Amino acid sequence: MSAVITTADSLKMIRETMCLAEHALHESARTGSSRPSAGDFERIQRIIEDIDRQRPLGSNGKHGNLHTPTCGCEDND
Repeated sequence: MSAVITTADSLKMIRETMCLAEHALHESARTGSSRPSAGDFERIQRIIEDIDRQRPLGSNGKHGNLHTPTCGCEDND
C-alpha cells in the first residue's frame, strides 16, 4: 500500500523533525517518562527511510546533486 502525504514543508525539514521525534522517543523510553512501542520507532524509521529514497544523502550527510524527481530542489532539472 502506498500513501501520498502532502505538506508545505520540505522533505529536508520533515526528515529533521522526524529525527528529533525519534530521539525524543528514545529519551522518554530511557528515562521512563513514556513507554513507546517498537511499532512507534518502526513507523518513524520507515518515514525517514522513505524521505531518504526521495531525497538521498551522500556519505557526508549532504543532499548535494543527488536529485530525484521528488526531492523538491529548486535547481532540480
